Order: sequence, then C-alpha cells, then structure tokens
Amino acid sequence: MEKMSSSKAAMQDATGSLVTVKDMLDVGCAQKKADWQDPTGTIGEIMSRRRVSCTPEQFHHAVNVAFHEFESEVYDQGHRDMWESLPQQIELLIEDYLQSCSDAPAEIHVLDIGCGTGLASSCLLQTGVNKRIKSIDLLDTSPSMLRRAASRAAEWGVTTACHEGLLYSLAGEKRFELIVASSVLHHVPDLAAFLHLLPRLQAANGIFLHIQDPNGDYLDDPQLRQRMTRKVRLPEWARRLSPWRIGRRIYRELTGRKGDTYIWKTNRALIEKGIISEPLTVQEIFAIVDIHAADGKGISLSQMQLWMPEYDCVSKRSYGFFGELWSKLPPARKTTEQSLIASRAPNGFYVGAIWKLRSAGS
Repeated sequence: MEKMSSSKAAMQDATGSLVTVKDMLDVGCAQKKADWQDPTGTIGEIMSRRRVSCTPEQFHHAVNVAFHEFESEVYDQGHRDMWESLPQQIELLIEDYLQSCSDAPAEIHVLDIGCGTGLASSCLLQTGVNKRIKSIDLLDTSPSMLRRAASRAAEWGVTTACHEGLLYSLAGEKRFELIVASSVLHHVPDLAAFLHLLPRLQAANGIFLHIQDPNGDYLDDPQLRQRMTRKVRLPEWARRLSPWRIGRRIYRELTGRKGDTYIWKTNRALIEKGIISEPLTVQEIFAIVDIHAADGKGISLSQMQLWMPEYDCVSKRSYGFFGELWSKLPPARKTTEQSLIASRAPNGFYVGAIWKLRSAGS
C-alpha cells in the first residue's frame, strides 16, 4: 500500500497527525478553477438564499466534502444494496468490453474516481480483467472514505495508492488504462469540464467505465414510469427526501437527539467553519451533493457523447427497472429485472457504460 497523497493536502501532515474536517474545508475553499460553472443554477440559488459569500465552486466543495466525510460512517450499511447488486452490472460491462475489443491491454492500471469505501475496485477485481490489474489509484475528496477504502485495499493483493482531492489535481501525472466512476457523475456539477479532463488521464486505447447514475435519457419513459408507480420502494436519493425521514429529523431537532446523524454533523462542520450561518435543510444538502439526481434530470449518455468526442461508447447497460436495485426486489420482480437486464432493455432507472478512447488517427 503506497502512502496517501494529494497535490493540495494529504490526510496526514508531516508529524503524522490527522487533518481535521475544518482543515479539510480550508483546503476546499482555497481551491479555485476559473472555468468552473454551476450549470443547473441550483447551487447559486441556495447560496443567495443563505447569503453565502464564497464562490459556487468553493461552496459545493465544502458541502460535498463535509457530507461524505460524515456519511462514510454509515456508507456501507446504507448502500448494502449496491454491494449486492453492482458486481453483476460491472461484470457485464467488462464482459462486453472484452468481447468487443481485441486490443485489451495485458496490464491495466486503474484510477477509481470518487472511490468511496472501495466498491468499484472490489468489483473490478472479481471480473475478467482481475489478473490484468497491476495497480489501483483511489481518488476521493473525503479522508474518511479513503481510510475505509485503504483498509479494504489491504486485502486486494494489488499495489494501491490513495489521493485526496479533485480529478484535475491528478491530470498529467499518470495515465490509466481503466478509469472507473461508480455513483459519481450525478454528484459532479460541471460534468462537461469533468469529462473533458479524462483524455489527459487516459492511456492509449484506455476505457472509462461509469455506473450507478440516474438514466437521464429514459427517466420520462412511459414504461419505466408505469413500473415505478407500482408499490415499490423509491430510489435512495428520493427516500432521503421523504416526509417520514424529514419528520424524523425534525423530531430529533426538537428533542435534542440530533448529534448522531451525518446531516447534523455536516451542518455543524459548515457552521463552525463559517461557510454557513444556519443549518441547511435536508433538501438543500441533497440538491447540492446529488445535484443531477435531485434535479430529476439524471445523466444523459447522448449528452455525454457530445462532451466526449475523443471516445466511442463500447457498451451501455441499464438496470433498476422498478426504480430499485435487484437485491431489494421481491422474488417475482427479481425475475423480471434479470430478464430485462439480459435483453439489454434501455429504460431502467440506472445506467452504466464503457467508453473507449479513440486511437490517434482513427
């Protein structure tokens, strides 16, 4: 396991002391990027309403880092359905890639963007490319997420390096045959700028795999809407905004039983830093961190193609045809879900794809 690093700040300083959330937010508010935009306008609206004085990029980064820092404490428990359902989807995409591309490299160096606790890399190591993977670089803005991923990586038997920061901090440092982003794209406000960075990190003929994002090209599909109107659990991002959950949070606020939630901890960290003067609502927090899920638009592969002219889409797969991952469905719907996955139906709630960097001159 290589030492954790960051071009801006490492999780540990020279004395080995852990960097605090306050220090981490200082780093976030120091990072600037002149061409950063707020395409949906959501962040700017919240900032105006809350009289926030930093830039939209700084505000988003501060909220996003604090939120995921505290969510890491319950991430694996709260996303058990992803651990149970996504291995199949990642394996299918890798199988599609190996079947359609005869020039798959013998050695693969992986970059796991927004690695969280290590789900995507763990899944990749169970696919047909597992023996080709020689190293994995884990990138996340949350030190706590990285610590959990590093602990899991100790069992992988692969050279691993951890980096705290944003994608552009790695651009030009190293090239990767496989870049993966699991449940990441819908968190990125300026997705076009994010995708434009990929070729600077991708090795020749390399691939970009992304998964677990709302399927923006089909969220208004009549069949999907009909399936989702049947009695079934809402997707996790929507359940977070349910009246029942919000009511529970209000109860905790009124009774003083509030310090044990990651939402409360997020607000406390932001207030202590001076980013905000009063707590953000649950809806505001998720409108910021799940920006392309909360806005109801999702991630559009057709739009991504326009933003990624250097790439060809090798394979795309949809799943979650009842708005829920396979592991949470009753038996009858599990059968239907698997049948739709096998037929490659395009209109599931979630989408994943593999893109290959076009070789020079092609």
